[in-house]
Amino acid sequence: MKNFYFFTGGYTEPTKMGSGEIVPGRCKGITCYAFDGETGRVTRLSVTPSVPNPSYILVHPDAPFLYCVNELKEYGGIPGSTVSAYEIVSKTGELALRSRQFTCGADACHLAFSTDKRYLMSANYSGGSLSVFPILGDYRLGHASCVLRHSGEGVNRERQEGPHPHQMLLSPDGKYVYVPDLGLDCLAGYRGDWEKGWLLPDEQLTILGIKGQGIRHGVFDRKGRHLYVMTEMACQVNVYEYEMESGCARLVQTISAMPKTCRPPSLGAAIRLHPKGKWLYASVRGSNHLAVFRIEEDGRLEQIQIQDSLGEIPRDFILSPDGEYLLAGNQDADTICVFGISRENGKLSPLYVEKEACCVTVLAAWRNQ
Repeated sequence: MKNFYFFTGGYTEPTKMGSGEIVPGRCKGITCYAFDGETGRVTRLSVTPSVPNPSYILVHPDAPFLYCVNELKEYGGIPGSTVSAYEIVSKTGELALRSRQFTCGADACHLAFSTDKRYLMSANYSGGSLSVFPILGDYRLGHASCVLRHSGEGVNRERQEGPHPHQMLLSPDGKYVYVPDLGLDCLAGYRGDWEKGWLLPDEQLTILGIKGQGIRHGVFDRKGRHLYVMTEMACQVNVYEYEMESGCARLVQTISAMPKTCRPPSLGAAIRLHPKGKWLYASVRGSNHLAVFRIEEDGRLEQIQIQDSLGEIPRDFILSPDGEYLLAGNQDADTICVFGISRENGKLSPLYVEKEACCVTVLAAWRNQ
């Protein structure tokens, strides 16, 4: 097992969520941690302060740069969020701001790279929009090359009064981009024109969900034959058979991420595939647990474990690169919990709790030590 570094972000100021929850904003900025693969423990290395609401972060795989959303209603008196580019300037993960651009949409909540890493894409939850930014030669961000807005509403008047893009999901071959929209109960489909930095809407690519479920995040299997979609309001995982060439998908299974007995008011959150491709993990807020699924030969799922997250509001988690550990950020408990992953069945075992990780909403692996 290799040791590795990772970053966390969160809310630095009080923020009202789409669910109505108000997050107090205790996060200090972007924090870098070292993970010890022998002991399963994490050590805080550095904190970069004065980063407004870095609720989602993404590390460039080929350069010492980190990108984050600034999930805001306005910035500097201008409506909308921003995205920021930081250079990683030390071995302990200290950051220096290099550029910041407006998203032209409020509450940016997710980032993804294009396949060639020449563009950064942002989903803007309250703005009902998505943005594309060129990554310049020095890895700073240029002005948005494309801004698109969704339209419509869902069946839930409180949560689906309008569009709420929640993720930018690249197809396995990089040709298409899917945007899970909580407000519209679909994954809006786009073709990527990466010469111009444009996303071209294509209704034939749009993947429909089940009304009222509130689609949040998705992940493809290793072969690109199945798509697994986490729903926030239903706390279910939808399984789709995916056709790589056409980019179309067909719903084949819906399975609960909740315990069979206790069902407190809950919201689905993150979903991740194990590096070996055998297991799928999902986090649920409210009931505060991690659901573990075995992936069958036909791509369908079987729930095999419900593991307490050992803290309130497990908004995000990551898996270690070798698949030996799962690290979960409990937003309201201000903790990072480390779980061992069984090599035989993918089940989780609690190992360690880091108790001074304020308002963690996202974790992003950086590099091996």
